[in-house]
Amino acid sequence: MLTALAGVAHAGTAPAPATGASDCLLNDFKFDAEVRVRAEWTDNVRDFNDDLNAADDDGWLITRTRLGLAYQPASWLKLYAQGQDSREFFSGRPHDTLNGANGDDTFDLRQLYLQLGDLKDIPLQLTLGRQPLDFGSRRILADSNWSNYGRTFDAARVTWKVNKDWQIDAFAGHVVVIEEDQFNDSDHNADLIGLYASGKIPCGQTLDFYAIHLDSEHSTVAPVKGDFWTFGSRLFKKAGKDSPWDWELEAAFQTGHVLSGAKELDLLSFGGQATLGYTFNDAPWTPRLSVNYSYASGDDDRTDGDQHRFLPVYPSTHNMNGLLDSVGWANIHDPYVELTVTPAKDWKVGLQAHAFFRAETADFVYRANGSSTLRTPAGYNGDRFIGTEVDLYVQTNLTKNLELLSGTGALFAGDYLDSTGTDDTARTAYLQLTYKY
Repeated sequence: MLTALAGVAHAGTAPAPATGASDCLLNDFKFDAEVRVRAEWTDNVRDFNDDLNAADDDGWLITRTRLGLAYQPASWLKLYAQGQDSREFFSGRPHDTLNGANGDDTFDLRQLYLQLGDLKDIPLQLTLGRQPLDFGSRRILADSNWSNYGRTFDAARVTWKVNKDWQIDAFAGHVVVIEEDQFNDSDHNADLIGLYASGKIPCGQTLDFYAIHLDSEHSTVAPVKGDFWTFGSRLFKKAGKDSPWDWELEAAFQTGHVLSGAKELDLLSFGGQATLGYTFNDAPWTPRLSVNYSYASGDDDRTDGDQHRFLPVYPSTHNMNGLLDSVGWANIHDPYVELTVTPAKDWKVGLQAHAFFRAETADFVYRANGSSTLRTPAGYNGDRFIGTEVDLYVQTNLTKNLELLSGTGALFAGDYLDSTGTDDTARTAYLQLTYKY
């Protein structure tokens, strides 16, 4: 039938196709695929106890397959659908698709959206449907690609191309909740709205502004229940031919209220990230050295009816504060250094060293999701030093379509962990292959 339609389209009596239109129906469709396989091992990342064989003291193999199909008959019209299948093998961990990245989610709908508008011709574009929302440093709102499920939203997004340098995105929607053996629906009791502006400014810099509101008071699955705003700004510059220096500065504050059991707490919290890097362009392997500092406020008095702990909204939950993801962006001081080298084309080797401290000794240590504690609530005291983490990772493109990522890390317990329980070293290692078509 497609062949017959194509023949009719090319017949002499048929009208000439409009400018920019495809002359073959099949050319309007584009197929994409991704297959990712990761072997992963962790030990003591939750309990720091060699004598206790916890569920996560194990190794496993996870797979993720994504199949997408785009239909774009015109530059201003696009319909995209993507399915995803996520599996976990050889693991004794209980399945936890809601609070963790483990378990199975057999073939389900990851994306389905309609996009109207071509930013090259008109300054407005509408994207409506199930889609990722991924902005800036990915510390506040991100797809969370490391997770075997990723993260998407049932949302509406309007993009305004103000001029060649500035773009503003406005969005509203609900996060999609992964449910094993069920169709993944969104959390209609967690309303997300936001505005993200990004633009080029002098000296090769980029400046971002954002305002994000989350109302999850009535949600039964949201990790943080409340009604609050996050306001922030980010300034960054990449190293280039003009200068070997790169930097990033981001600051955010939150206001509103959160729920702690039946109590409503006034929220006022702060978070920030700073990076200064230098690339030695004339040295072998082009090394880059950076000094970094990550901060997120904690609650200085857990009984006063206020909440000062910073709460990432829907962040990327990997490698923001170390590869182990044992320490997250909440109640934290994290000064760290990173050295990367490129020993060959398409190869990158990186080494990180972190020192973790609690911002407030009256608050706990929180994991990468920013809500679950590393120690149980009974375990807290006046010690600030959490521990030191050292990570090594390797990334390369084996072929045009095949990427390899490998890493290993260890977190050596400090005074806080030593005085609140066991303090054995936590470790992780992984090897990941990703094929994209």
